[in-house]
Amino acid sequence: TTNTMVINVGPIADVRFLGGPNGRIARICKAIQPSTAVDDDAVTTILINPSAQETLSQSKFIRLEIGTGPSTIEYQTKVADYLWFSSMPKVNMLPRLMNG
Repeated sequence: TTNTMVINVGPIADVRFLGGPNGRIARICKAIQPSTAVDDDAVTTILINPSAQETLSQSKFIRLEIGTGPSTIEYQTKVADYLWFSSMPKVNMLPRLMNG
């Protein structure tokens, strides 16, 4: 087998919540090669320098997930796998901090 990597760079609006090309990669790979091991778990998303507004938050906090209400928990999804900041963001932008 061959080790391959696909890198797609796109605007935040197309990457967040698996709403753009990253949400289609597994489906396209399966159409091209049905025996592919590429699935949704093989796709990693990174938002670079996101703002609260860019994550569709209506507050000052960066939104990390959607679908967190009692009636929508089955549709819960992350905004991205990783957030990357060029410099340390204001702590009050993040709803919770985790060691990385």
